Amino acid sequence: MSTDVSDLNGRPVIIGGGAAGLMTALQLAPEPVVLLSKSPLGAEASSMWAQGGLAAPVGADDTPALHLADTLAAGA
Repeated sequence: MSTDVSDLNGRPVIIGGGAAGLMTALQLAPEPVVLLSKSPLGAEASSMWAQGGLAAPVGADDTPALHLADTLAAGA
């Protein structure tokens, strides 16, 4: 693997080696992607309980406060 960061220019970056991240990489195939994972794939990177993802308030009727309330409710 190259360590030249310029080789990554224009490549999709997927954050997370869980089920959603890996499915996204598969959907983009054969396009090369950059996959960032906290652990080696297959070791703590995905589990049956994983429900990760990224969320942001992008709609006119959405706010950071609503995301906070949802996160706290789901984490209970």
